[in-house]
Amino acid sequence: MLFGSAAFALEETADGETVQNALDTASGPSVTESRPGVAVYVPAFFTDYSPVTALDMVRRVPGFSLSNGNTERRGLGDSFGNLLINGRRPSNKSLRLETVLQRIPKDDVAHIELIREALPEYDMRGHPRLVNVILREGAGSSGSWEVRSELSASNRLGGRGVLSYTMPVGDAEMTFGINAGYFGNRVRRRYSLLDGTGLPLEVARENDQRRFQEAIPTFSLAWPITDRTRLQLDTRGSAWSWHRTQVRFTDEPDTGAPLLYQQNATENHGSSWSATGSLQHEFSPSISTETILLASRERWDDGPEAYETYDPVAGFLGALIVEHEGEYEETAFRQTLSWDPNENHSWEFGAETALNARDTILALTEDDGVTLTPIDLPVSSTRVEETRSELFANHVWSLSENVNLETGLRYERSEIVQTGDANQTRTFNYAKPSVTLNWRLDDQNRLRFSGRRDVAQLNFGKFASNINVTDNNSTLGNPDYVPQQTWTVEAEWLRSFGEEGSLSLLVGYDQVKDLDGWIPVVTPDGVFDAPGNIGDGSNLRVTLNLTTPLDAIGLNNAVLDTFLERYDTRVDDPLTGESRVWSGPREWELRLDFRQSFPQRQLAWGWDYHMVTDGEVFRAQEYRRFSKTPGDLDVYVETTRWFDTTIRLAVDGIFNNGDDRERVFYDGSRALGVVDLVEHRNESRGTTWSLQVRGTF
Repeated sequence: MLFGSAAFALEETADGETVQNALDTASGPSVTESRPGVAVYVPAFFTDYSPVTALDMVRRVPGFSLSNGNTERRGLGDSFGNLLINGRRPSNKSLRLETVLQRIPKDDVAHIELIREALPEYDMRGHPRLVNVILREGAGSSGSWEVRSELSASNRLGGRGVLSYTMPVGDAEMTFGINAGYFGNRVRRRYSLLDGTGLPLEVARENDQRRFQEAIPTFSLAWPITDRTRLQLDTRGSAWSWHRTQVRFTDEPDTGAPLLYQQNATENHGSSWSATGSLQHEFSPSISTETILLASRERWDDGPEAYETYDPVAGFLGALIVEHEGEYEETAFRQTLSWDPNENHSWEFGAETALNARDTILALTEDDGVTLTPIDLPVSSTRVEETRSELFANHVWSLSENVNLETGLRYERSEIVQTGDANQTRTFNYAKPSVTLNWRLDDQNRLRFSGRRDVAQLNFGKFASNINVTDNNSTLGNPDYVPQQTWTVEAEWLRSFGEEGSLSLLVGYDQVKDLDGWIPVVTPDGVFDAPGNIGDGSNLRVTLNLTTPLDAIGLNNAVLDTFLERYDTRVDDPLTGESRVWSGPREWELRLDFRQSFPQRQLAWGWDYHMVTDGEVFRAQEYRRFSKTPGDLDVYVETTRWFDTTIRLAVDGIFNNGDDRERVFYDGSRALGVVDLVEHRNESRGTTWSLQVRGTF
C-alpha cells in the first residue's frame, strides 16, 4: 500500500520505547496509547474476532461507529466520514467507507488508532472521534472478494458478488472493484377499512412481488506525484433495474364476498456516476493545501405503470397510468489552506461552491376502457437549481495537555431557481458558527461540550409533486419550501474501561427554525398535502452507547454493544395550535449487538436486535401511526476454519409479525376532528436466510 506510515507512529511512549517497537512486541499489550487522546489497537486485539478485511477490524473498535458523513448538513466538507488511512481521508462522496475498508486485507493492517478527541494535526470535520488505519509498507498487490446467497420468505433466491483488486503501477496505486447483485422478495399486506364509527367496511390482502438487480463498478487512483504532492481519484458507476408485480383482493368483511380486484406492474430503470478528485500539496511541514472537485449525475425512469381495477361482475372498471422520470446533477469545488504554526494551534481557511439541480416530470392518465384522459397535477413538471457558495475558517487550539478548543465559522449564500410549472427565484444567507471544548479528565474519562448552527441539506424532491397510487395519496410540490435551520448544544461524557469497554452518554438540545413537516394546499381540485415549513420546534435527546465485555458473567470472548436513544420533540401544530411531537422521529430507539468468539474452534456466533417505538405523521386531512413491535432480531454463526475465509450463515427477521400502520382520514381538516375512515395495515417481508463467504488474496 502506498499511504506510508504516519509520522506519529514513531512517537515515544512513556517507558522510552517507540510506538512501533511496542506494536512489534508480540508479548506486549494489544491496546496502548501513542499519546494522550490516541488509543492504538494492534492486530492481536482483533484475533478473537477472526477478521478478514480492515472493515471487520474497524467494526470491532470499542466505542466507535463508522460514519460516511452527515448528509443532513450542507457542504462537501461535511460529507467526509470519520475514517483516516495513514493520517489521510481515503474517500469522499464517490465511495462509501465500507467499500474502501473492504478492499484492504487484514494482513496489510499494521495497527489501528482511535483518536478520541480533537487534536491540532487532525481535521475532525465535526466528528467527535476518528479511526486511523495504519497500513504496513510494501504490501504490494492484494484483493478481496465476497459472495452472498439469500433465500427470501417467498422462496426466491438472490445473491451478491463483490470483487476488488489493488495493484501498484509505478509510484501510483490503482484499485478496481465491482459489486453486483440480484434479489427477489415478496411483501405481504393485510388491510381492514372501517367507517368513522368503527363499523367494518372491507378487508383486503395484497401480494407485492419484487425483483431488483444492480451493478456498481468502482475505480480509485492514489498517486504520490512528488514527495509533497498527492492525487486521489475515486469514481463510481451504477446501473439498476427494479420490477414489481402487485395484486390486491378486496372483500366484504362479514361474508368474504369479493368486491374488487386490483393489479399493477411497475418497472424502474436508472443509472448514475460520480467522480471525485483531490489534490493535496505540502508547501512546508506547517502549510498545505487541498483542492477537491466533485461531479455526479443520476437519471431514472418509472413506467408507464398501469394501476388497473376490476369488478367481479362488471369486469374492467378503469386504470390510472403513471409515468415518472427525472435527472439529478451535482457539481462542487472546494479549496482549503491548512496552517499549523506550532504544536498548539491549527488553522484551516477555505471556500466552496456548488451547483445542484433536479429535473422531474410526472404524468398521470386515466383509462376508462375507451379513452385516455390526462390528469393535471400542479408542479408535476419542474426544474430546481441551487447555486451555493461558502467561505469558512476553522481553528483548533490546545489550551493545555488536557483541554483543547475547536472553533469555526461558515458564511453561506444560496440562490434557488425553480422553473417549469412553478417559476420563482429566492436568495438566502446563513452564518454557521461552531465551537467545541474537549476536556480529558484522566486516562479513562473525557468530556465534550459543543454548540453549532446547521442548515439542513436541501431536499429537491419537496419542490415537485408526487403520487402513491397504492395508498391513494398525492403530494404537491412546494416552491416556497426552505431548508430548516438548527441551533444545537451538546454535552458528552466518554469513559473507557479495560481493553474493550466503552461508555458514551450524550445529551443534546436542538432549537429548529422552519421545521420540516406537512402543510395543506387548497386548489380548485381540492385540498392536498405538501412538504413545507411548519414553524419552530425543539428536540431534547439523550443517547447512550455502551460496549461491554461479558467475561464477568461467565461469557468469555463475548461483547455486547448497546445503543439507546430518546427523542423528546415539540412543535405547535399549524392546524390545531396545540403542542405535539414532530412527524417522523420515534421517541425511543434500541439496538443490541452481541457477539461471542471461540478462537480455538475458529467459530463465532451472535445476534442483533432493533426496536423503535411508534412513529406519528400529521397531515392536513390525515393522521398516521407506525408500529414496529416486537422489534427485529437477526442471528448468525460464522467460521474461519477453511481456506482462510469467513463463512457466515444468518437468519434475518426472526420476529416475523410485520409492521403495523394506522391511517385516520378526517372529513375536512384534521383540526375539526371528524373521523371519516380508519385503515389498518400489516406489512410483512418474512424471514430471510443467507450464506456469505468472504476472503482475500
